[in-house]
Amino acid sequence: MSGTACRATGRAAARIVEACLAIVRLEGLSVFGHHGARPFEKEAGQRLEVDVELEPADDRAEHSDRLGDATDYDAIYRTVREIAEGRSFHLLEALAATIAGELLARFGARRIRVRIAKQNLGWTTGGRAVVEVTRERRP
Repeated sequence: MSGTACRATGRAAARIVEACLAIVRLEGLSVFGHHGARPFEKEAGQRLEVDVELEPADDRAEHSDRLGDATDYDAIYRTVREIAEGRSFHLLEALAATIAGELLARFGARRIRVRIAKQNLGWTTGGRAVVEVTRERRP
């Protein structure tokens, strides 16, 4: 969408401007945590892959081109690792919800989506389990 369309006025303006915000995605963050419903999962630990999608509260960074106005990717990564590697959960749903809630609180975003994938399920055909949680700021 062009910059002109993003600055539309009138009734449709709110919808158009919302759709114009840059989305920040961190994909394939590899973390090692002690999570699972079975004791051996928690004891041995396992590698998880985390994807984070963040919709900023505003478009300042797009217009200013200043690092200080941008989302801090390193801080997002540190937050994910802090929770995934520092705490233990029975369910991936609880882990994803905790990460999403903490990112929403720390970064003042409009919306956060956290996706966690886990392999090594012991299935002979392979595969992986994936959980996705979305949290949005209330207006």
